[in-house]
Amino acid sequence: MLKPRNFLKLGALFAVLILGHAETAAAHEVTDVLGRKVEVPDHVQRVVLGEGRLISAFALLDKDAPFQRIVGWQNDLKLLDAHTYNAYVAKFPTVKDIPLIGQASEQSVSAEEILSLKPDLAVFSISGHGPTEHSPVADVLAKAGIAVLFVDFRINPVQGTHTSMTALGQALGRETQAKAFLDFYDQHIKVITDAVATLPAGPRPSVFLELLAGAWQAPGHTTGKSGMGEVIKLVGGRNIAADVVPGALGDISVEYALKADPDVYVATGNHTPGLILGAGVSNKDAQAAFDTVLARPEFVNLRAIREGNAHGLWHDFYNSPYNLLAIEALAKWVHPELFAKLDPQATMEAMNQQFLGMPLQGAYWIDGKAK
Repeated sequence: MLKPRNFLKLGALFAVLILGHAETAAAHEVTDVLGRKVEVPDHVQRVVLGEGRLISAFALLDKDAPFQRIVGWQNDLKLLDAHTYNAYVAKFPTVKDIPLIGQASEQSVSAEEILSLKPDLAVFSISGHGPTEHSPVADVLAKAGIAVLFVDFRINPVQGTHTSMTALGQALGRETQAKAFLDFYDQHIKVITDAVATLPAGPRPSVFLELLAGAWQAPGHTTGKSGMGEVIKLVGGRNIAADVVPGALGDISVEYALKADPDVYVATGNHTPGLILGAGVSNKDAQAAFDTVLARPEFVNLRAIREGNAHGLWHDFYNSPYNLLAIEALAKWVHPELFAKLDPQATMEAMNQQFLGMPLQGAYWIDGKAK
């Protein structure tokens, strides 16, 4: 947030940064997810993340030391997904000392703090809990000569993952790592899209995906045409909220969900009082939390829940290149016979072995039981 009393300080920081950037080594052009041509220094060493949860992309590219370039980030990972934050701290204790540029919102981000960290590169999402494409913070950094790269794992998950990982690979000198992951990603996505293409014309199984079930302030927080709604369509399902929620996120009423009578119910979560899934979470704890979510009076009588077609996903798949695992899990739940041989657990193990220095370990999805 920019405050009047900070203008003089920002002016002084501008002068230092602009002089410093004038003396830096050569830069190269990177195209970000917005199509912007960004001049990025050839050897990026100091990166600020607009959202802490973007570290998942760096974990794929800087496999053995994902925090080696991170000099500042928001506190959203700790506040919104403590299981993942604690897992990182256990392996990389210095994580807890990374300076904070904000808490978990665009309004809390301090441009002054970012400038004081003297980053080579700032990485922001086009939507979410940090500075976005219309943020004055991004404008301040650009005017100070700091490269600002926008990514997207949230609005258009599949294409956004492609463009974002490619751009980050180019920016960080990790083109080989980015291509290897995207080749793996594409191979797995193709299995799904090829199979869905064989389905006969006609109605698709209907899906109600409730985000942060039991933790959001009201039941019915969901996805629309984009975001995870795009994933539901990709795997051959029909999102019951697609016609009433135009964007990636929104809400439907309990009455609307009950009338829609979905074939499949999927909840997401990562913290209490809702569904607990993610790093270090045991299957036992995940199942107990899921049973509580499914017992809520608003949706307990949904046919999908009664008949055992209810499932849970780690919430942060919605904003991560790890979304491949959610795509595979959803495919199996929406078309169990078509994707009987699909194995998200095996895919996660392959990702761990090939791309991640800190493997994903814990319950990241779960199934309900028939009532």
